[in-house]
Amino acid sequence: MKISQPRMCFVEPSAPARRLLWHALSLGSVTRDEPERHAGYDKPGVFLFWVVDGLGRMEVEGADYPLERGDCCWLVDLRQPRSYLPQMGSLLHTEGVRFSGPGVEAWLELLRGQPDFRFSDPKDMPMLRRSLRRLLTLVRSQPAGYEWDVHLILTNMLGKLLASRQILSTPPSETVPAVARVLAAVLANPARDWKARELAAVAHLSYSRLRELFRRSQQQTLHEFLQRTRLDQARRLLGDRTLSIKEVAAQLNFSSEFYFSHFFRHATGISPTQFREDCRT
Repeated sequence: MKISQPRMCFVEPSAPARRLLWHALSLGSVTRDEPERHAGYDKPGVFLFWVVDGLGRMEVEGADYPLERGDCCWLVDLRQPRSYLPQMGSLLHTEGVRFSGPGVEAWLELLRGQPDFRFSDPKDMPMLRRSLRRLLTLVRSQPAGYEWDVHLILTNMLGKLLASRQILSTPPSETVPAVARVLAAVLANPARDWKARELAAVAHLSYSRLRELFRRSQQQTLHEFLQRTRLDQARRLLGDRTLSIKEVAAQLNFSSEFYFSHFFRHATGISPTQFREDCRT
């Protein structure tokens, strides 16, 4: 039998959905009686799945995870090489949804802040299974406005994962006024190539004092915040195929397309062109 996908549904989202919404790319179930191996960056998006029946293992990022039926699901970054390996003599039957959307990398950074891919909360699994059935119904019938409904369902599924990691349950640390002014300025103009002296002036502090307060308040360095903010803007602009890469570089205030490409490759491991190709798949 090898790898069987008769119940898989593949979706071609509209251009606005790709740019603005969480969108499903494929969903359904897969049965394997032999290894299924994937190279990194072979598909865009992330894969949320659970085991329906059988036993096996998943190899990803150099680690090995047992797969078995139970009240847990897995979220896999498809930029990583990965293998799904049925136990000898066992069929490994999984179901789930591959999806993507704006800011998916930021979600992964938050959700994958812990050292494995497994989400385990028994009370969530019935909701996730029902959501998958609703998604399948929507993408097969594609009624008017269905992509917005898909977006809402996927948002609710991601919300369950956030809750299981207790990411939003910790009271936020108090932001000192100087840091709040810097955050407001940067987020009001995220494409700008902000300089240290400019932000120190916004904060009405020396740069060394601002750097210290920012790290203590935001749990990250000011440089990390600026780089991540600019990278998020780069991904958003690259999603607009009416813009050339040169025009994206200009909007982000890079001196040339070369320097923008160097920045993007250093931050993500791939070129802007490859990022666009991955998003098209």
